[in-house]
Amino acid sequence: MIQRKSRIKKGLLTVILIGSALGLFSVISWIGTDYALHATSDQAFCGSCHSMKPMQASFLDDVHGGASTKGIQALCSDCHLPQDNYISYLYVKAKSGAWDVWKEFVLGADDVDWYTKRNRANEYVYDSGCLKCHNNLKNGSERMNKQFVAHKPYFLGTTEKSCIDCHSVGHKNLEHKLKAHFGPYEAAIKK
Repeated sequence: MIQRKSRIKKGLLTVILIGSALGLFSVISWIGTDYALHATSDQAFCGSCHSMKPMQASFLDDVHGGASTKGIQALCSDCHLPQDNYISYLYVKAKSGAWDVWKEFVLGADDVDWYTKRNRANEYVYDSGCLKCHNNLKNGSERMNKQFVAHKPYFLGTTEKSCIDCHSVGHKNLEHKLKAHFGPYEAAIKK
């Protein structure tokens, strides 16, 4: 009987120790993952690639970046990754991050036509990012007639336009920064 109680205690202690170790491992893994996600989401990280220097500079000149008078600065991932679903966020971050690294360091980014990509910004910006910060837009629009009229088709789902189609934000004077970095459009696309 005493041996049985001793085995039960040892078994319980083993289960508790294994459970604690797994729990600690999970917490450490989560902290590490969260750290890595944040460390790879801001303009300092994204701008560390040569081809992204003009985007970094124009972002820092924009109200959503370094020129905010309210002390709020968006992360690159706030706009360029979906914010409505964590699984989608992780998937798009992994997929686009892997492609960006591959393109920058293996294939070379010299042939990227940034001028044309700028005209397709709605393919690289997620409305869920805009609405994450501007989460009171729908209710605020209903109180202000001018905003309401402008955003009504969007909130009713009767337009194909995205936020970035109407609002040129995020990268102030991007064309100027592209020209300063890559040269005029014609010269840049002949590289």
